[in-house]
Amino acid sequence: MNPLRAYLHRRPRLDFLIVGAEKAGTTALFAYLRTVPGLYLPLIKELGFFDRDERYRNGSDFSALHRWLLPAPRGALLGEATPTYLMNPHCLQRIHDYNPAIKVIAILRSPVRRAHSAWNYRRARLRDSRDFMTAVRVEIESGGDLAVARENKYRYVGAGLYAAQIREAMRLFPPAQLLLMKYEDFNRDQPAHVRAAVRFLGGPENFELQRLRRVNVWRYQRPLAREEFDALLPHYLADIAEVEALTGWDCADWRRYEDGPQG
Repeated sequence: MNPLRAYLHRRPRLDFLIVGAEKAGTTALFAYLRTVPGLYLPLIKELGFFDRDERYRNGSDFSALHRWLLPAPRGALLGEATPTYLMNPHCLQRIHDYNPAIKVIAILRSPVRRAHSAWNYRRARLRDSRDFMTAVRVEIESGGDLAVARENKYRYVGAGLYAAQIREAMRLFPPAQLLLMKYEDFNRDQPAHVRAAVRFLGGPENFELQRLRRVNVWRYQRPLAREEFDALLPHYLADIAEVEALTGWDCADWRRYEDGPQG
């Protein structure tokens, strides 16, 4: 390892991570936390270090991650947000190995609406030309085969099977290091949930929270149809029940179709 990389590798490690879920408000939380005094997150979201083997290098070289933290003020709590970490089962172990004391935040959204939002996002950016039901049907019929899904980011259905993801996070991190939030609650009152996240991270008790306009919200090319919701929901019912048991949440809204715009 050359001297520069060795220096970056030894730099202070991240204090916290926003690990997911994808299309569940992580961009809004990231944007808010960047405005909080005493916290530092890089300008760029989704560094994708722990889910990229060529960057992670078996945990032997953290320079590719730490270089993004060089502008941080001394003493700041260092964080990052990559929402695909949660759905990739090996990432949480890598994160724990990197820093066993790290704090982890995850926001979980209705799995059916999360899948549809992820598909809309990629459809609008010409990354997936398939219609929604074809995309999810191929994945379901493959048994979640990642090769069929093309890459982990296109795992529309599997990314919303949260129970196993939560169990792995709870296995690795004690309650004081793990904060789970329900997207629908977060979306109703973002400032309150941002303040809760700052308290969890050990940030400042009193600070002026900047009101930000809604970020990463855009009009869907096509809303989720009732028949699509009804077709996909059965694949999640057992998992939703387990999420409720693990978290104590009431996820009745995840089982209920709601008309109108979805961001």
